[in-house]
Amino acid sequence: MTEVIQTSAPPSSIAATAPVSYRARVRWSWRLMRRGAMLSWLTVAIYMSVEVLAFRSAYPDTASRQRLIELSASTSVRMLEGVPGAVDTAGGFAVWDGGWMLMMIVAAWALLTVARLTRGEEDSGRAELVLSRPMTGRQALAANLSAMALAMTGLALAGAVPFIVLGEPVAGALVWGAGLGAFGAVATALGALVAQVFEPRRRVVSVGLGLAAAAFLLRVVANSADNRLWLLAVTPFGWLDRLRAFSEDRWWWLAAPLAAALSLGGLAELLCARRDAGAALLRSSATHRSRLHLLGSATAFGWRLASGALLGWALTLTVSSLVFGLMAGAVIDFINQDATYRRMLESMGMDMSVPVVGFVSYVTVFMALPFAAFVCWRVGATRQEEAAGRLDNLLVRGVVRWRWLTVTTVHAVVAATMLVAVTGVGLWAGARLVDAPVTGSQIVEPMAGTLPLIALFTGISVLVFGVAPRLTVAVPVTLAVLGYLLDTFGSLFKWPDAVLTLSPFRHLARLPGQPMTAAAVTVMTAAGVLAATVGIVAFARRDLRGA
Repeated sequence: MTEVIQTSAPPSSIAATAPVSYRARVRWSWRLMRRGAMLSWLTVAIYMSVEVLAFRSAYPDTASRQRLIELSASTSVRMLEGVPGAVDTAGGFAVWDGGWMLMMIVAAWALLTVARLTRGEEDSGRAELVLSRPMTGRQALAANLSAMALAMTGLALAGAVPFIVLGEPVAGALVWGAGLGAFGAVATALGALVAQVFEPRRRVVSVGLGLAAAAFLLRVVANSADNRLWLLAVTPFGWLDRLRAFSEDRWWWLAAPLAAALSLGGLAELLCARRDAGAALLRSSATHRSRLHLLGSATAFGWRLASGALLGWALTLTVSSLVFGLMAGAVIDFINQDATYRRMLESMGMDMSVPVVGFVSYVTVFMALPFAAFVCWRVGATRQEEAAGRLDNLLVRGVVRWRWLTVTTVHAVVAATMLVAVTGVGLWAGARLVDAPVTGSQIVEPMAGTLPLIALFTGISVLVFGVAPRLTVAVPVTLAVLGYLLDTFGSLFKWPDAVLTLSPFRHLARLPGQPMTAAAVTVMTAAGVLAATVGIVAFARRDLRGA
């Protein structure tokens, strides 16, 4: 046989050396994050639309809106929702009542996404393939930031268009939308900067979320008293408050987030040029004593990897629940004075026979949404281990697939249970500080009632991970958001009971008159276990898949 000598390079090597245009790199970055971007747009648009419609339904006359103004002036209320501005209008109420939550969602999504596009790609080694072509690290980072800028432009439109469509003032809508997009740009640039300083990706996420939590806490402190309002000027969360959308429309405050985004992004570009690919400016000392805790098994190591992010989630939710507890007294006084507001809360599922207990129970239903999002993220972190190729190194060492994913699933539920516990403590502490007449058991019962919902969404996440791994986070998070909105506002708009019962949030405890039923606990838990089982079996039988 004559040996055939191949004189041309194989297609893979040709592709590896072919030049990559900047535009193509932007398209690739967009492809990696387009699902999350579209989900964030949908969330913002639906949330703002529902806020406007809820205001029109709950506050139809001048008297009810005047009582709302009185409630918004309460110190404990404005600590979380901000200094009121035109809350007697649908637009002003929507950005005051729902703006703080959207800011937290946008900040978390932007930080997680940019960490994936930058440090995540470097940790997996895929960034080196890009940099082996005629493209520098700074150009690759600029392409990632450009793709994120497209996402933030869409976010700005999603924040503004619902108001315009529903007939609210165009100027206020544009100010709010532009501010929300600029705020997202700040979070993006901050994440890119942190990715230059720290490694690996999990540390970038932990530091980024920690900084965001600190900025939000600073906003809470600033809004606690008039003489502290100057602190709003030094936190990105406060810059959106300073815009005063739908009341004063202070366009010039857009300069603050835009300047911060450009400065942080520019600094990230400079630092990127000063380090090697895959490295970071701050590294652990080579002489530092090794920390060997939680290295005895694959599952223990997985717990160790996620502990920093768990701490960030716990800090953020504990502070939020503490503020909710501090709001209890003012909200209950407002409920007792405003029959219209009371009827609206009753139509949304809150039991008003004992208002303070009903309010606490309602808060736990609200907190169930971030609980569900947390388990989706926790399982999503497992998906990232697979996408980055690190899971291959684990599974070739005699680790049984189904057993590993089973223990990982249990760990996700345990971590979420810890989150529920610290959130409940924060809610109880806030209520006690204002002497709200609520007992510990009246907080523990509805909080514990969120555990079956956690089991359900953990199972859904594992199922998607096993069947369609690239949608591990997008599908369950979308279902959680839609389920929460359906439960919260479906009754207000008098949707049929057959539709409302589709939401798992609908079956959570509404004390004092509607405790968690055994049927709800059984069905949600069983559905979660079944979904997780199917997902584990599917994962054990499928091939590992990259990004």
